Amino acid sequence: MADSAQSNPYKAYWIAWAILLAITVTMLAAERLGMPRWFLILFLVAFMMVKATMISGTFMHLRYEHRRMALMVALGILLTSLTLFAFITPESWHVRERSAPNAQP
Repeated sequence: MADSAQSNPYKAYWIAWAILLAITVTMLAAERLGMPRWFLILFLVAFMMVKATMISGTFMHLRYEHRRMALMVALGILLTSLTLFAFITPESWHVRERSAPNAQP
């Protein structure tokens, strides 16, 4: 009986992959539903955080590590996200100003 439980060691990976695929398809479909822009952004960010947690827990095996190791990885992801946000946001404002209908070349 115990032998049948160990027959597929990759079962957890396949389940995680299927869930990640379903979340990705849901995120892609959400853009076509005509949601308000602010809600769509919150929806997508929340699901991206869920996906990052699943990937790090399952495929990076952080689920079995000490809490400090998981905290260090989460802190690294947070700092990287904040750095990217700090650089991308001013650039997006610049692009928006230049692509406005009444913008001058």
